[in-house]
Amino acid sequence: MLILIKSFEISKMMLKMWQKEMGKLFNTGTKKAIAVLFLLLAVTMGSIIGYSFTGMFLSAFLNGEVRSLGLFVISMFMNASIFTFVFFILFKVRTPEQHSFSMQLSWFPLTAFQRSLGYFIPFAGAVSFLVLFMIFILLIPNFVASGVGFWFAFAFFALLFVQIIFFFSLLNLVYNLVYMLILKFGFPLQKFFSMFVLVVLAVFYGITSFDLGNIQNAYSFFDYHLTYFAAPLFLMLNGQASDAGVIPIVLILTAAVTASFMSLNVVPILTEKKSSKLFSFIKIPSSKPLSLAVKEIKSQARNEENILNFIFLLLALCFLKYKFQFGFTGESYLVLGGVTGIIAFNSFGNDLRMMQMYKALHLKTATVLWSKYLGLCMLGLIQLFLFSVLTWTFPESFPVFLKTVAVILNSIAMFYLAGIIFPLDRNNPYMGIFSFGMLLLFLIPLFFIVNYAVDNVTGEALLFFIPCLELLLILLLYGGFKWRYHYDH
Repeated sequence: MLILIKSFEISKMMLKMWQKEMGKLFNTGTKKAIAVLFLLLAVTMGSIIGYSFTGMFLSAFLNGEVRSLGLFVISMFMNASIFTFVFFILFKVRTPEQHSFSMQLSWFPLTAFQRSLGYFIPFAGAVSFLVLFMIFILLIPNFVASGVGFWFAFAFFALLFVQIIFFFSLLNLVYNLVYMLILKFGFPLQKFFSMFVLVVLAVFYGITSFDLGNIQNAYSFFDYHLTYFAAPLFLMLNGQASDAGVIPIVLILTAAVTASFMSLNVVPILTEKKSSKLFSFIKIPSSKPLSLAVKEIKSQARNEENILNFIFLLLALCFLKYKFQFGFTGESYLVLGGVTGIIAFNSFGNDLRMMQMYKALHLKTATVLWSKYLGLCMLGLIQLFLFSVLTWTFPESFPVFLKTVAVILNSIAMFYLAGIIFPLDRNNPYMGIFSFGMLLLFLIPLFFIVNYAVDNVTGEALLFFIPCLELLLILLLYGGFKWRYHYDH
């Protein structure tokens, strides 16, 4: 019990750090009101989309079509598992393995298990909350409109939570075991190779085990697929999947969660790292703005999380091109420019410790901001070149290339702005979870709003609308940086 108390104390401290960041972000009533209105808009849009896609399954079930409930439940459990996998990978990539907080805890009489469990609880909680929140928004309007009842909805979401925890535990178990083996054999880049093995295993399992026929008949003959392993517990409550064994399912669910917890013992919090010397051939200029730009290129290119991002994006682009024959031809080439912007997301957070020095050197806010932005844009162009060469994909015309450059500039600005509003901080463990979660909650509805506006604005109005958006982005970027620069320091 003492072990759990110490772990919960660590989790409590981490949650207070997140709460502090929320307090900085929404420190006035106006900001809180804007956030609430924006969240309500996102919930409304998600509800409308969910109602249009899932309503037919519940309607068919209520009208006597038994198979429709099985298809509905299994598809939702599969979606929850896929979302869990995506968030697990994204948060692991965005979260540093070492930070000041873990180094401080290493001086206290805590075991590796206590520290790991203290980090694990908010990590698992954040992923579970995001997945449940997304599914909740998609389904609750249908549940209310269909009149399925409270206990139906409660049982569904309770067992969906069980599925999320089960799949999260499997991912965490595989990651920790691979990490331990790589560390034992003394290989570098333990985090990257652990993530790589996890992604390869997950993709291989998904491709080899996906069978549409089994999914369609799972309501009567269950096939124990890991992505909807807990589904029969709900289906049996509604008279389906009667051939599934309850006891084996419960035992395996319990064993997976227990094994995941036990694996926390084998992963050390602190491991020795070697510093990267990428771009060491670039000399620091005497000009302060240019030296800041070069420093930004070097620091961001050497950041382990950014290296992981680049490699996983490259793998995803190759997978899309060679597996699904998505050629990135014509306007599709702009996708390569858009994904480079993520390099800017952790820029502000990684540079927090340097802000006092910038002030001591009497550097103006605009100088620091636009020098860093210049460095990020140069790094974005380098990434575009590498993506193009390594996937052997090139723009078909010069106008397409110019559009791609414009996309890079805007993508970097948007991700940099998001990183200013929700900054990553190595002093705050798993701040990446909070930052990326908030980024998703705000950017997804924003994407739909802007896309809708652009589609409905044509002709001369579009020539006026786009410059206004660009000007707004510039003002938000400058205002956000100046606010953080002043508020945090």
